[in-house]
Amino acid sequence: MIYDVIVAGSGPSGMTAALAAARNGAKVLLIEKNGYLGGMNTAGMVGPFMTFHSGEKQVVKGIAEEIVERLMKRGGCLGHIPDPIGVVSTITPFEPEQLKQLYFEMVTEEKNISLLLHTFVSGVGKTGRSVKNISCVNKSGIFTVEAKLFIDATGDGDVAALAKAKYEEGRKSDNLAQPMTLMFKMGGINFDKIRNYIRKNPEQFILSEEDNLDQYVAVSGYFDSINVAKEEEEFTINRDRVLMFQGINPGEAFINMSRIIKLQGTNGSDMTKAEVIGHKQIDEIVHFLKKYVEGFEHSFLVQTASTVGVRESRRFHCQYSLTMEDVLEGKDFEDGVAACAFPIDLHDPNGSELSWIRTNKDSYYTIPYRCMLLKQFDNLIVTGRCIDTSHESMASARVSPTAMALGEAAGTAAALAIRMGIESFSKVDVKKLKEILVNNNCIVAKEE
Repeated sequence: MIYDVIVAGSGPSGMTAALAAARNGAKVLLIEKNGYLGGMNTAGMVGPFMTFHSGEKQVVKGIAEEIVERLMKRGGCLGHIPDPIGVVSTITPFEPEQLKQLYFEMVTEEKNISLLLHTFVSGVGKTGRSVKNISCVNKSGIFTVEAKLFIDATGDGDVAALAKAKYEEGRKSDNLAQPMTLMFKMGGINFDKIRNYIRKNPEQFILSEEDNLDQYVAVSGYFDSINVAKEEEEFTINRDRVLMFQGINPGEAFINMSRIIKLQGTNGSDMTKAEVIGHKQIDEIVHFLKKYVEGFEHSFLVQTASTVGVRESRRFHCQYSLTMEDVLEGKDFEDGVAACAFPIDLHDPNGSELSWIRTNKDSYYTIPYRCMLLKQFDNLIVTGRCIDTSHESMASARVSPTAMALGEAAGTAAALAIRMGIESFSKVDVKKLKEILVNNNCIVAKEE
């Protein structure tokens, strides 16, 4: 069978790409390496979603908003709430296990989606500027699948890399990427103690102007506690703060503190080292929290992420490269197909520093369709964090809501191409693409 569209990867971008293509009439094969869907939001436990808003304005809607609303109905999401840390306008806390369940529900609702789990892409068959098939491997062996169009939503751009599309990794000076993090969840936490400590010691935290800790606890701080533990040689990780987000279930929190530096997310040996280092760091972090942070005295480790979280890997050469200036100026592109309000969030590839670069909390920009169109291929498109950006602009555009918006654009473009009878993403009528996205409640341009 020759599919209309093959989507590789079922993370935030792959899920929306597959759903959008299928809902717009294309026959889709969705390939996922894990035994469940969701990518970094489930396997990596990366959350909350941030951010859907620029000030009061919602800038990501469409299928992404549908996911949030359906998660809320399942009791797996708090919806969009003010960010207690004050970095973005809103955050959207969710439970990864509920997201897994929802994604299975959504995929199986679509008669146009065929699903292959536990399946890796291992090769690409191509002729000139066209991908003809991809080789896959799973328990059944090695086999090929064919399609008219291909969407690379693997996060690392595995399909595009196997096709020999050109790309960059890391920053220009030394090719180092942002650190990896192995997320984990703890339970048995006394949040009343944490709230009281924050209110008594506000200078030790990054906080929003409004105190909404009674609604939700998010923490970026305990700087002195970290320093004391370092002096006592009980905290050796290259991290300067506690970063955690209250979970959906009572007494639980997601901890974002491990710091795995100078390793590549596209290197198998490095990824193995990252997992080993990450789990070792988790033991140290758990010990630190129980000893140095009030409210964690009776806490316990609940769950570690199934895979280390990769912030940055390949960025492919496409028809346009999003720049830091585009982000900071809040640029609105004529061929914009997604919007982003997340600041430039640079985690130092060498160490513990975390820097935020932004104009203001009401600033946002659009991402042009050209950032997804590979220079070397017509029927293969990239979506998610591997689109064409600079090291700095990727630190803004990489977040899940934006990846979801990009995925919906990619899937919609694929279905439109099939409808038009063309096997080229670059020949898609962008004006028509944007019309369809707007009709599906997506944000593709800034409103004056």
